[in-house]
Amino acid sequence: MSDTTTRERMISTAMTLFRREGYQATSWRRLVEEAGTPWGSAYHHFPGGKEQLAVAAIELGTAVVAKTVRRAFERNETVEDAVAWWYRKAGEALAADDYRGGCPLATITLEMAHASPAITKACQDAFAAWHTLLVELLGDVQDPEDVATAIMNNLEGALLVSRIHRSTEPLERAARHVALVTRAGTGEPG
Repeated sequence: MSDTTTRERMISTAMTLFRREGYQATSWRRLVEEAGTPWGSAYHHFPGGKEQLAVAAIELGTAVVAKTVRRAFERNETVEDAVAWWYRKAGEALAADDYRGGCPLATITLEMAHASPAITKACQDAFAAWHTLLVELLGDVQDPEDVATAIMNNLEGALLVSRIHRSTEPLERAARHVALVTRAGTGEPG
């Protein structure tokens, strides 16, 4: 076993399973087995049950995406290049997961937003955090709120279509679309 704690392994495993298969299809037993943790650890670390674990998994997914977004903007000089890098990394991760993954929140959001106020709140907070981060990183882009929304919406849709077609091409097209939007906002030629 690695240096991660039992709790951390359970959260990471939950994030992966919820992203791939959904909340309802992921049983406690499967989570414990996949995490390689003792059965008693489930309720020890998550006395609020699977819903509490889901909120922790959403928080982890939020942090993972935020780290990737920050890295994209640190490694690239333009918004267009940062978005293309981010989308490319998302495509590489999706392909490496045999097109079963994608956004760490999409599946659980679609499945549970109507059923769990705690999960809904965690997802709302996550998307709001990503949006705020993007607005902060966009710098001098005109209408950064709208551009941040376009970046996120394009990514989410492109991940879904990439999953369906088992191809990263929709992500590549989405990155080009965001470049057009940001250039239009700065007055640069397309």
